[in-house]
Amino acid sequence: MFVSPEDFTKLAVALLIGAIIGLEREMHSKSAGLRTITLITVGAALFTILSLKFEQDARIAAQIVSGVGFLGAGAILFAEGRVKGLTTASSIWAAAAAGMSVGMGEFMLAAATGMMVITVLWIFARFDRWLDALGREVRTYRISVANVKKLDELDAQFAKLKIHVLQKREYKRSDHFIGEWDTRGPLAKQELFAHQAARNSEILSLDY
Repeated sequence: MFVSPEDFTKLAVALLIGAIIGLEREMHSKSAGLRTITLITVGAALFTILSLKFEQDARIAAQIVSGVGFLGAGAILFAEGRVKGLTTASSIWAAAAAGMSVGMGEFMLAAATGMMVITVLWIFARFDRWLDALGREVRTYRISVANVKKLDELDAQFAKLKIHVLQKREYKRSDHFIGEWDTRGPLAKQELFAHQAARNSEILSLDY
């Protein structure tokens, strides 16, 4: 059985859209880059084409969504006090949706989706960095002290630097106390706090 020109065109368009989205991810050294995103888009298009041939539209489409959800979950990590990989996971999901659109023959819809994804990844990323500079740098500090009163002094230091404390936790050990702060604030202020804390002789250890 030969591949029809229509099906070949669909796969080629899916490859092109996936490559464009994947290239952006590859340029930023993300775990799901050029090859991964392209394969997801082409695969989603192929499954959709097959679902149309065997009249199993909804059933196979649902399986595509489930499979893509599994891949997306694998791209999400929790490290250094923050969740990472959400944008990459969302890119995987959007790329699969574009591939499904191509498989259905909705070329303009798929192209519009690809353009919107690139717009979000390129333009919105710059806007996001601007917001981070204004006050969205999120950090978790883990500080050990010998005197529990020092933890209250650190609270005051956060307030003085206008660093918002999202959550605070305290732990008592045999010979010292540990404080953990989930914070959000301007990058310059976060760096200043870390610098001051590192030079404070009353602080036994500092991690963030």
